[in-house]
Amino acid sequence: MSTILCYGSICADLHIWLPHWPTLGSGVHALRSRWMTGGNALNEARALVRWGVQPLLYGDRLGYDPPGDLVAATLQELGLDAHVERDATVTTPVCHILITPDGERTIIALRQGTAAAPPSSQALAASHIVSVSRYGLHTAEVALAARRHERLVVAGDVGTPDEPLAQAADVIVTSAALLGSEPRERAVLLHQVRGAIVFVTDGARPARVLVNGTWYEETPSFQAVSDSTGAGDIFRAAVVYGLWRGWEAPAILTFATRATAELIADSGP
Repeated sequence: MSTILCYGSICADLHIWLPHWPTLGSGVHALRSRWMTGGNALNEARALVRWGVQPLLYGDRLGYDPPGDLVAATLQELGLDAHVERDATVTTPVCHILITPDGERTIIALRQGTAAAPPSSQALAASHIVSVSRYGLHTAEVALAARRHERLVVAGDVGTPDEPLAQAADVIVTSAALLGSEPRERAVLLHQVRGAIVFVTDGARPARVLVNGTWYEETPSFQAVSDSTGAGDIFRAAVVYGLWRGWEAPAILTFATRATAELIADSGP
């Protein structure tokens, strides 16, 4: 079947669970911590592997450092067709993810000395679906290059119609939080740029898709989880999977909503 290419952030994540957010000038004892691999492109590719797909993965270069070793081991374990370079002159990206009991996450990205290796023009031309999120290096350039090759472009985490990702996308996967106080109205504006199908997630509230001017919605089977990091990336992966399978948008919405809830529930510490 056709090839999926995922591009974006590839990093090591230190998840730190806190009993409460620290007040100014004081400290707090963490409940627990855990190193994991993450980044929007890797999270997406890992979900696709679980559904039996082997995507191409491009993104951040890895340094020869402990975070880079962790990511490299994950890529080998997944058996991904990962075009991820290691470079002694760069530092592997790291995110510190602070999680409080209410499920709120604060992400501190460390990107000093990082670099990325975007896919070549030939790799883009050979792919059918190119999925890119706003987070990471050179993401807009990759999406626009894929558009020039007339690939099916899935753009994640788009907030406004004037963003380059909105100009490139055939399908947009975003969140109500990014769209602001009037998410439906903003989604309509995104849809109007070039007729893109727009999926909008909203936590435990119904997820929606706007296609050809019509809205469909699906209520997630929400379960309380201690860490929802990567939920948006999994949802986007499920959308890509549905497109790869040739499903219609409402069926993709149903699958994405259910699959995200299941994988997030399985990924807890």
